Amino acid sequence: MKQIVADKKMSRTLKVLGLILIIFGFLLLTSKAHAAFPEKPIKIVVYTGPGGLIDISARKFAGIASKYVDVNFVVENKPGAGGIVALKKVIQAPADGYNLYACTKSNIAKFVQVGGSEYIDALNWTAMLMADPECVITHGTQDLHLWPDIVANALQNPGEQNWVGPAAGGLDHVTALKIWDAYGMDAKWIPFKSGGKALAALLGEQGVAYVGNPRDALGNADLHIAAVSSPQRLSAFPDVPTFTELGMPGLENEYMWRGFALKKGTPPEVVQWYDALFKKVTADPDWISFWSKGGLDIKYVAEEAFTTLVHEDAKIFEYYLRKSNILQDEAQGILANIASGTSFTVLSLILVMIWLLCSYGVYRSAYAAIVGRVIVIGFFLVVSILFLVQSLNFPNSTAVGPAAVPRLWIYMLIPLNLLLLFKTFRNVAEVSESGPRVDIVLNFIGFLVVYLLLMQVIGYFLSTFGFVIVGLYYLGYRKWRNIFIISGGWILFSYLIFYKTLYVPLPLGTIFESLF
Repeated sequence: MKQIVADKKMSRTLKVLGLILIIFGFLLLTSKAHAAFPEKPIKIVVYTGPGGLIDISARKFAGIASKYVDVNFVVENKPGAGGIVALKKVIQAPADGYNLYACTKSNIAKFVQVGGSEYIDALNWTAMLMADPECVITHGTQDLHLWPDIVANALQNPGEQNWVGPAAGGLDHVTALKIWDAYGMDAKWIPFKSGGKALAALLGEQGVAYVGNPRDALGNADLHIAAVSSPQRLSAFPDVPTFTELGMPGLENEYMWRGFALKKGTPPEVVQWYDALFKKVTADPDWISFWSKGGLDIKYVAEEAFTTLVHEDAKIFEYYLRKSNILQDEAQGILANIASGTSFTVLSLILVMIWLLCSYGVYRSAYAAIVGRVIVIGFFLVVSILFLVQSLNFPNSTAVGPAAVPRLWIYMLIPLNLLLLFKTFRNVAEVSESGPRVDIVLNFIGFLVVYLLLMQVIGYFLSTFGFVIVGLYYLGYRKWRNIFIISGGWILFSYLIFYKTLYVPLPLGTIFESLF
């Protein structure tokens, strides 16, 4: 009887499993049947605010592309950190082709400064669509505005000329460095927050030259284009001489490219879909007419050649950024060697062993009642020391560099933990009334795990705000006004210093990423 019942149960189980497999297979086939790209709107992620040339390029592309494909393109502006914020948006999304990164050559300079090959390799450099020649613009009403006069003046007065442009270390700055190298000139680069502010400075006679694109001079009769980096004169600016015509070959291919990239790992068929679309758009008469008015070269470069170009640009940027001390060399010396590889692993194990032995010693001593606090304090001391040692391997810098943020934390954490350790041993009797409290250690580890998980969902700011409040409350602090002031103060400090000043891309969380 039991065997019959068991057989029936087994039969029923197999039927249920079979039904599940059939449903799963049906869903899988249905999914594949609808897997044709695209099935939903495509986001074009722009790394600047509305109104910039790359933003105009993205919107113009979206309008013309809609002629050829039945899909909605949505331009999404994600300004910040020279393109890093937009990059994070793209690489945090699935590699399905629905997030198209609108990029320029300037992004490569920023990637070299902050992320190196890691950021460059995170993208599939899908297509370059245009080349915008670099040029030198001067103030036409000043005596010193013709190119031969500027060169002669710079050679007679080394280091005296001021050149203006957007940002230090960007394409315009590097172009200026190349021009100075070619002519043997020595001048100063004065960076401004934007090209518009730099042009205003030129008109205010704060400099003798501005490096940018010919389109920057349109609409202002006082601006004069002294020389352009192009193989031949531009049809839109027929009176402007090229550097080659001015006797300096080798400067005819300095240009700002604009194009699109996808997340690395995007399916080949999706990349091919974009390739066909880019060819149609770049051959479109409206597209050609619109950009030719500004002297741009409509130049479609497909994935393989574009990728090669990007890597070559990265090498050139790295060379000039090091030469101008914007990119510092890696740290050298015995301490730097200890901070990496096997030496660092051995040091970590030694510190952990010391921490465990000290904790065990306290546990076996007359101070057993405070072992929980000693473990916690010791843990943070070990972590702080390891972070401090590892920061020795960061690039050297006389200004704020990569090591500044971790050391800012470490220089606060180490003395505070030592002070807390001193007070704990000094007030053993008072502290011991609460018992060993090893549970504090375990609970805090749990809080940290939840905090890190929440950070991925609701972002750094909200999760950190909640973590600080919960942490202070758990430790027995009950002055709510101070709790909120401390929590809010830390969030404000993180936003102003890390996010806005140092351009640290703090996680915004999947919820906010999907909303904005």
